[in-house]
Amino acid sequence: MELVIALIIVTIATFIIFQLNSLTKYIRITFSSNNYLDSHLKYQMMLMALASIVLLLTFIQNSTNFSALLSVGNISAPVEPVTWFGIGHDRSWIFAGLYLCILITMGTLTFVYLQFRKLKVSFTDLIPYIGWIVLFSLTNSFSEEAIFRLGIISPALGTTDITYLALISAMIFGLAHFGGMPHGLIGMLMAGFLGWFLAKSVIETHGMFWAWSIHFIQDIVIYTGFIVSQISKVQFKTEETYG
Repeated sequence: MELVIALIIVTIATFIIFQLNSLTKYIRITFSSNNYLDSHLKYQMMLMALASIVLLLTFIQNSTNFSALLSVGNISAPVEPVTWFGIGHDRSWIFAGLYLCILITMGTLTFVYLQFRKLKVSFTDLIPYIGWIVLFSLTNSFSEEAIFRLGIISPALGTTDITYLALISAMIFGLAHFGGMPHGLIGMLMAGFLGWFLAKSVIETHGMFWAWSIHFIQDIVIYTGFIVSQISKVQFKTEETYG
């Protein structure tokens, strides 16, 4: 029953996430003259509010699990081997976390590079946006981990097989990213694969450190791609105006 309630809550939250971009127009305050930054900051504010509601409901469902999992956890806990992915026996999450950070980030970086490789933006153009990239990455990764990891795992841990919990978290996370970045079927599969490992880390370390850290690094890469795209659009419009 705990898992059913958790799935209902997370499913509703996922549906709301799909509506957030269209709801940003109702926040009348302007935070930045840059339309993308202003709109996305409002999106992140609403996403954080939604995550807070999910966290509250998660706490009500199982306060003991919630208090244990919303922590750093044991970052060097033993990892259940995933030999087909290079994580063998007698390894800890120190190894697995760093290993996943490197390999998964390389995959995300490759996908993002292929998407935006034709855009001619220099590193100096990016410097004014670094703070925004870090801010969006922190809030987005935390909110999504709160919803798709804690929202599913915390209420049902101890009453549902952990294998199913990790798979369910992965499936919902993947489906929620069908229209994200990376997008489409490949993006959905990549997000699902990442979601499975992140759920596995939360369950095995009893904490959020590796899940949030790995997710945060992926978002750094993704938001850098988004910002590069926005800078390129502005440059193109400027060239059209004065060219």
